[in-house]
Amino acid sequence: MIELGDPYREMATTCSTRPMAEKKIIWKRFESEPFENGKFQAKVFSERFIDSAASVFRKAYPEVYGSPHEFVLMPERYPGRIALDENWEEDSRSKVYCMPVVVELETEKVVAATMLTKIEKNLQVEFTFAATRPNYRLKKIMQQLRAVTWKTALASGAEYFTTFLETWHDITQKWCIKDGWKVAGIFPGNFVRWKKPDREYRGCAIHCYRFVRNGEDFATRPEEWSLAPEFSELWEVLERINKKIGQEGDIPPWLAEMEPALLKDI
Repeated sequence: MIELGDPYREMATTCSTRPMAEKKIIWKRFESEPFENGKFQAKVFSERFIDSAASVFRKAYPEVYGSPHEFVLMPERYPGRIALDENWEEDSRSKVYCMPVVVELETEKVVAATMLTKIEKNLQVEFTFAATRPNYRLKKIMQQLRAVTWKTALASGAEYFTTFLETWHDITQKWCIKDGWKVAGIFPGNFVRWKKPDREYRGCAIHCYRFVRNGEDFATRPEEWSLAPEFSELWEVLERINKKIGQEGDIPPWLAEMEPALLKDI
């Protein structure tokens, strides 16, 4: 171990601790059965889906152009970033991004996609994006895709999930409230966003988090935090809201109903 100085003050007096060890987040392969009379299937991302997936994001999420995530719009920037089925043994461990997709089986066209981002040293997975082609916005498609995305995150070895939500609609906000995510805060101007035809602005995002796999056991409690009065007041408001939202277990109720085996497998 490298030689280190003393911490500013002793912390972790209100939570459990554990020996330091190598941290790994590994993407697992999950696919759905064909659905909607065999028309669609949630699949592991493959080289043959790259152009089609980028097209989904260009159609459904063009606002990320000019932002740190603009690579999802550009197929030439996918290789080297996103885990691919063809090289899964290595990519599932080394690639930062995992992109579950729903494919129209007759055309092999990607009609919806999500993206997960891992921050391995923090045992963290971010639910980064969800996008559906405008003319394929059927509830069944996104429900199947969300199920595969959740299973991938839950099986990854992460203990801390985060997500950010756009504010030009409230669809994903309602998903997160229903699923039991805790509100972290509202970040005005968080991300650069594209405005048609050639302008940009800074969009507001809502950030949420949730613990899984007993990760909360290792999180310090408010009793040992040093907070300025204004931030202490803010925490009280967030706590009131988050207690109202609530979280029961690691698995959202709708997913536990769809996949009851997850309750014992995860």
